[in-house]
Amino acid sequence: MDFKIGKNEFLRGLYLAHGIADRKSTLPILANVLLRTEGKDRVLCGATDLNVTALASLSANVEKEGGLTVAARQLYEIVKGLPGDEVRVRRTEQNWAEIRAGKVEFKVVGMADRDYPKLPSVKEADTFKVDSATLRDMIAKTIFSVSTDETRQHLSGVLFESDGVAARMVSTDGHRLSKVGRPLPGGPKLATGILIPRKGILEVRRAIESREAPCEIGVHQGNFILKADDVSLCVKLIEGQFPPYDQVIPKDNDRAFVVSRMALLDALKRVIIMSSDKTWGVRIGIEKGKLRVESDNPDLGAAREEIDVPYKGAPVQIGFNARYFIELLSEIECPEVRVELSGELDPGVVRPADGSDYVGVVMPMRL
Repeated sequence: MDFKIGKNEFLRGLYLAHGIADRKSTLPILANVLLRTEGKDRVLCGATDLNVTALASLSANVEKEGGLTVAARQLYEIVKGLPGDEVRVRRTEQNWAEIRAGKVEFKVVGMADRDYPKLPSVKEADTFKVDSATLRDMIAKTIFSVSTDETRQHLSGVLFESDGVAARMVSTDGHRLSKVGRPLPGGPKLATGILIPRKGILEVRRAIESREAPCEIGVHQGNFILKADDVSLCVKLIEGQFPPYDQVIPKDNDRAFVVSRMALLDALKRVIIMSSDKTWGVRIGIEKGKLRVESDNPDLGAAREEIDVPYKGAPVQIGFNARYFIELLSEIECPEVRVELSGELDPGVVRPADGSDYVGVVMPMRL
């Protein structure tokens, strides 16, 4: 194998590959990126952890066909730091990779490409063209409340529902829930929702993070497929039952008020300084014309802030994890939010005040 490739073109494939390659796997080759020539003008750059697979067909000048696998993270760092605009990669004896650019030369230990797991083919998958910015926005509004507990498989991903006209994403870790709906014309028509794992949805976001053109998405043989020009992602879906999220969202919280998003966000960021660094607990209290946010810590001290709000209902005070509110408020663009509370042991609900289809639910905590 011997090919020349533009540095930025190479980095485009390696950027995705090094994020997916699994350095903790018991199979050492899964920490590698697969490089394999495709004719005289393309090189396949692929990586997999057996659940998430990235494939990039990169433009290159192939002088000798063949394949090789090389440590993904090291290769990405090497290429990123090379001078000039062109990189030459050559396989030498014992499956070493020789990487050259200008007067810089690296020799890196590799492994035979024939030992690399077979990568899934996505060519026959039916995909649907959707707006990349909309997909990116929906991911941002739900990814932070996905469970990181690997023993709770059914909560360790984002639920995606689509009817070809609109789409919905929902996530929960048991302590909070995020739900967003957006028009997604031309999207896939799914009979039931699918569960996309956390790592997979993060890689989908990385693949389209600066993309303005539409991308293509679909479901094929138990996998979520993303195509963006010559880059493809294949994500193995979670086989689990997502909780009935509509039952989690309170419908009758009777203590509701509208408040400036930034005023509440800034107050929480200030008051959390005095909270416990294990629970991040704060008390949110509401009474006539006034919202109060406070925390106290026997080892540090106390903090309290008041915000004027147009509220005339009965007073209540509830403990919450402030970080959950901060992450939720950070993803809302609307200048004002509607906060809905009920009793001391009931969840709090936050929505954009403009009525857009986004809602966050935060469970209470005892302080």
